Amino acid sequence: MIDCKRRTWSQTLNYCSLSQGARVLEVHCGTGRWVRRLEEHGLSVVGIDQSSEMLSLARKRGTLSPMVSGEVQNLPFRDESFEFVSAVTVIQHIPPQEQFRALSEMVRVLRPGGYLFLIELIRGYGLHVFSRLPDDWIGQISTLGVSLVSWRGHEYFLFDRGFVYLVQKLRALAGYPDSGDSSPHSGPAGGDHELPDLAQRVYWTLRRIAVTLSVWAEPLSEKVCPSSIATHGVFLFGKQETLRSPFSVFRSSSQEEF
Repeated sequence: MIDCKRRTWSQTLNYCSLSQGARVLEVHCGTGRWVRRLEEHGLSVVGIDQSSEMLSLARKRGTLSPMVSGEVQNLPFRDESFEFVSAVTVIQHIPPQEQFRALSEMVRVLRPGGYLFLIELIRGYGLHVFSRLPDDWIGQISTLGVSLVSWRGHEYFLFDRGFVYLVQKLRALAGYPDSGDSSPHSGPAGGDHELPDLAQRVYWTLRRIAVTLSVWAEPLSEKVCPSSIATHGVFLFGKQETLRSPFSVFRSSSQEEF
């Protein structure tokens, strides 16, 4: 899955043609994996994550760029600070009523002519997963002063999804409860903790095989399958003009700048 995302990253950066030293914000940077990838491209990267533990781990793993603790709904940066803002599977974990505010903040700190890059779920649901259809993502974000450059499907994972679907149907026939989680890459319905040890080992062995086959087939899936059946959408937006965030009144007056 990481290889698929890395290929998508490279394609996007090549399209955007960011200059050396361009200022980039990586939202919810976690352990710094994508920050380090951006560093390799010679970009001036800033990471932000609400978990100080994750930021500490990012340092231990060799992340050199500045990183701060904070929430995407209240970014501690000045307006128009970055030429590229990215969030990989971040907004989908924010409750729907807070998603607009988070996206508005990302657009606020983006410079005119800059790019907003998102990878988000377009199918499935779970306890902390709030996916949207592609048109919903595009429609909501386009109201914030950015325009869609392109979008496409990402991570079809047909073998893995087919395997999980089959297992969930078999468990339902056997009378196991449904977990209510239909998000991609979820475990068997009801959780594998209810399965005997041998069944767990068999399940995860077969699941790893299905994932490996899915990764192998992903380039072909991207070429022949419609984007609408992918698990994620890759969205690139461009900012054409300065737009004051409707949530600027909620921001702290002491904003940091790097």
